Amino acid sequence: MSEALPELLDPRRAVALNARFKGQLPLARLSRLRPLLESCQGSVAYWLDCGVDSQGQAIISGRVEATLALRCQRCSGELALPVASEYRLALVEGIDESAALPDAYDPLLIDGRLMRASDLVEDELILCVPPIPRHAQGSCQPSRPECLVPGGTSNEIASTDGAKRPNPFAELLNLKIDPEVTRKRDDNE
Repeated sequence: MSEALPELLDPRRAVALNARFKGQLPLARLSRLRPLLESCQGSVAYWLDCGVDSQGQAIISGRVEATLALRCQRCSGELALPVASEYRLALVEGIDESAALPDAYDPLLIDGRLMRASDLVEDELILCVPPIPRHAQGSCQPSRPECLVPGGTSNEIASTDGAKRPNPFAELLNLKIDPEVTRKRDDNE
């Protein structure tokens, strides 16, 4: 039988009872995840199963599914990132136990205290956030720098008096576009 995630969880007791938890948490309740999000609208669906595996290891396995609203670092637009992740945590009491775990498990260090059950869900979502969120290649356009003249080209920039002046970096763009120019420059050196 599945039940809602309690506020506090005793991992050893949950394993002994073969507890199962299923439900949804609002993203706004996950305080460590919030700063990574563009918007806290929506919720995360979670499943947690506590028990003992065939080798006698106390484990908590789970799954999270959500759509996270992030800021694309390429175009500064909103990026809706669907995430679905499964995890298997083995309860350990120290580093030595952690080092002896099979590769299939990540360690969950317990020290006899109760833990916030939502931390298990939140930790997995944080791990799903890419270090540099961005749309797929070709599906967004980088934003133009503020200094470009509206309707102008990238070879021109606006000055404080409104006059168009050559962009000092335009030549770099030409080097990038025309490899022949780069080869000629390298041959002359």
